[in-house]
Amino acid sequence: MSTVTISIEELKDMGKKVLMKYGATEYEAEIITSDYLDADLRGHASHGFTFFKQAAGAFEGRGKYEAGPLEGSYLHIAGNYDLGSIVAREAIDLALPALPDRKIITIGITDVSRFNTAGVIARYGAERGAITLISAYGGMSVMAPPGGKGPAVNNTPLAIAIPHTNPLFVLDMAMSERAWGHLSIAKFKGETIPENWGVDEEGQPTENPADVKWLSPVGGYKGFGLSLALEIISGALVNVPIGAKGLKKNRGAFIQLIDPTIFGHTVDSFKEQVSGFLGELEHFPLAEGHEDKIRYPGQASEQRYQEALASGVITLHHSAIDYLRSQL
Repeated sequence: MSTVTISIEELKDMGKKVLMKYGATEYEAEIITSDYLDADLRGHASHGFTFFKQAAGAFEGRGKYEAGPLEGSYLHIAGNYDLGSIVAREAIDLALPALPDRKIITIGITDVSRFNTAGVIARYGAERGAITLISAYGGMSVMAPPGGKGPAVNNTPLAIAIPHTNPLFVLDMAMSERAWGHLSIAKFKGETIPENWGVDEEGQPTENPADVKWLSPVGGYKGFGLSLALEIISGALVNVPIGAKGLKKNRGAFIQLIDPTIFGHTVDSFKEQVSGFLGELEHFPLAEGHEDKIRYPGQASEQRYQEALASGVITLHHSAIDYLRSQL
């Protein structure tokens, strides 16, 4: 696979310039470019700069979101086809000042463009002190049920981030065995894939990424069941069409912010209990043949992130750099 090594700052600068060419403000360009960079630096190339063209495409037909009032403990955002990654952050910013009083706030977002990953949004809330749960419905069916021939459901991701942990606990997972980006990377590399990643047009498992028509759910029926539930919560509940009626432009999101002191903790006591629990993994006994210590979600990715930042450079498939340079 042909690759290019480039400085992180140069890559970020090019990304921002491309997005501003497509209509982003400097603030929006900074946020969106950072989201894609974050994915690459944390080792999640399936959502990194190889697919940055999708970020530029989000500006086509873009509207402006409208935030409803915070009523009780819920907030509704009409996205009007605005940028999902920006709208979600601004929704959290609107809700956070009321969280110490209301303890839990639920946010429903309708009709936004794609999030790059749900994890960066969950991280955003947790960095500001809230336990943050987010599910982001992708707007159309891309995943076949076990034994099915054709798409029945989206691979709607779930992300959960826990504040006052170090490194920050961030679980971010789609309901498919792998995201589309993993299949694209396998095609770039000319590699085969495990049979449980996707199925062909006949609904049969395949090791050829070029033959994958629909994704397969993680854990078979368990992942399929979770994907159905999350599509209802982050799609139907927030009032966007789902299932066979789902559309890419009608994406939804469900976000919940929880004050960690809601059930009697202080911030310090919550931090002590959770950190102690996660700390038990540090010296957890390993089964024979396993050398890597047990890690919680977000721990390994933070290490990769810090090491990549320290190096100052990043290596990407040449197509990512070719695209950026062609747009400047």
